[in-house]
Amino acid sequence: MTNQRPKFLAYAYFFRLPTAFVVMADPLAGWFAVGGGVPAWQLPLLVGASACFYTSGIVFNDCFDYQLDSVEYPARPLPSGAVSLKTAWLLGAALMFAALMLAALAGPVPLGVGVFLGAMIFFYNAWARRFAGLRPLVLGTCRFANFLLGMRCLPVRMWWMPATLGIYAAIINFPSRRQVDNPTRQQVINSLLWGTIVVDSLIVMLSPFGDWIGALLVLSLLVPAIVLGMVFAPTPDRVRVP
Repeated sequence: MTNQRPKFLAYAYFFRLPTAFVVMADPLAGWFAVGGGVPAWQLPLLVGASACFYTSGIVFNDCFDYQLDSVEYPARPLPSGAVSLKTAWLLGAALMFAALMLAALAGPVPLGVGVFLGAMIFFYNAWARRFAGLRPLVLGTCRFANFLLGMRCLPVRMWWMPATLGIYAAIINFPSRRQVDNPTRQQVINSLLWGTIVVDSLIVMLSPFGDWIGALLVLSLLVPAIVLGMVFAPTPDRVRVP
């Protein structure tokens, strides 16, 4: 038992477990913003696909940064050896495949959105993140697609919904490449991340097809995000906002 908990903690940090709930709020809000739909069993598929897309991107992010982190942040799960580099690449690929399969089960439109989202995630990790001006734009586009994943459609009159979330994500990601060297700045970044759930909830409320029940369900994801954020609070380190 003594060796299982450190391993579990290593993977929890590796997957950025608390922020996964922040990302899952996007397709959930997209679903309620268009009034839900049938069949209802598609909703857990879309939320699950979103979680897999996010964790896949996080894993690929650390894989591409392995050399840099080995020098600057050797205590992180990947450079410390708690998670092997080979395992990380396999996990990233498996999670991306799972995300696409879940999207495909939900229908051709979610699959198309998922293929675009997966391509943007890989484009970001392999190239775009190196450029300060391009980085927030690509991340904002990812959040746009993640919200659209839950909508499964984009009527002209509703374009503002995923666009609002995309713009918010782009704005909060402009300063996020800086290093976190004190708890206060860490808390500010966490608050901005959690704020995306609030934005998702407000979009549902403002939608002509949304209601307060859907908005409340989206907002409820703040609870696991904040609680897990305190449990798995990282040590001062570079923070990458998804």
